[in-house]
Amino acid sequence: MRTLLALLVGCGLVLGTATTAQAADGVKMPNVVGLSAKTIRNLLTEEGFIVKLKPKAHGPVVMPSHWKVTGQSVKAGEQIEPGDKIKLTVKLKKKYAPGSSKEASATPTADPEVTSAGLDRAHAGTACDQYGEQQYPYGWKGHTILGVIAAENQGDHYFWKFEADVTNAYNAEAAATVECTVGGSNDTPQVTEFNVY
Repeated sequence: MRTLLALLVGCGLVLGTATTAQAADGVKMPNVVGLSAKTIRNLLTEEGFIVKLKPKAHGPVVMPSHWKVTGQSVKAGEQIEPGDKIKLTVKLKKKYAPGSSKEASATPTADPEVTSAGLDRAHAGTACDQYGEQQYPYGWKGHTILGVIAAENQGDHYFWKFEADVTNAYNAEAAATVECTVGGSNDTPQVTEFNVY
């Protein structure tokens, strides 16, 4: 769980390493569409934001882990500060939605956020972050929420490009850009390419 939170946070301000200038300006709201409602709600609440989950249907939200974010009241890139109210529109994940008939399950509609093998954005990002921790055991911080440059479904794999801070064996730190390609499914994601520059 800690690894997932570190992956989702990825921002120095949230982890307590922001400069005074950054703190004065607040942080930019990340794009959280497609991510777990429970994870995002908990993360933002822990950092002092007031978060409301608004279900599109099948409400109320009893088990947030069964829901995913489909919209956000604060647009990605807007400045936010602790105490701000953020409303997240959520919907039940397909496997938890009630009333799905056999006919509907026989011809499911393709989810643009999930690869053909069943890998979603959040699991691909987690795989990239964990791979980075293995490659940089002296220090790794992937900015996979506020430092995302690109995250896209490319058919049978997910491509992530994001910022990271790395530390070598001599305790030298550097800011880097990471390109990571992940295949497989949510149960068994496989990093097939990982470049840091």
